[in-house]
Amino acid sequence: MEEKNKRKKAFLAKAIAERSKRTQAETVKLKRIQKQLQALDDMVSADIGILRNRIDQASLEYSCARKHYDKAESEYVTAKLDLQKKTEVKEQLAEHLSTIIQQNELRKAKKLEELMKELEVEADEENLELEIEVEQILQQQETEARRQEIETQKLAQVDVQCTDSQTLSKGHENENFRNVNGAA
Repeated sequence: MEEKNKRKKAFLAKAIAERSKRTQAETVKLKRIQKQLQALDDMVSADIGILRNRIDQASLEYSCARKHYDKAESEYVTAKLDLQKKTEVKEQLAEHLSTIIQQNELRKAKKLEELMKELEVEADEENLELEIEVEQILQQQETEARRQEIETQKLAQVDVQCTDSQTLSKGHENENFRNVNGAA
């Protein structure tokens, strides 16, 4: 029995030694796998860090670009509204100029009729000639009014292209006002 116990003990010691070797081999294998996984984690961590930095930088650039876009859009809307107002003012002034010229021509025509009555000119030929002259004068003045309106439009287009539209537009408004008063 003693011998049997010795064999069992030796067998058990041998089995324990084999298991211990396998366990050590598994431990070495697991450590190697852990090192490889750690290396992968380190690489991924580095990549993630780089990507996070790039994302942060892209976010800052996006934020700046968005602010610039919003500002430019706001300036565009403001400039467009300003252009519409200036266009309306220009059109009103041109219309006012046309009205003044037309009223002036009507006054001239009435005055000519009054003068003709005062002079008691009754000859049909003379009346016809005067009417023709009045019509020619009216046509010339209408042509002049159209020319001035075209010049006003050209000036307005130049105003739109200027970078400092407020300064130039004030000058043109004064000039247009002087032109209107000068034409009257």
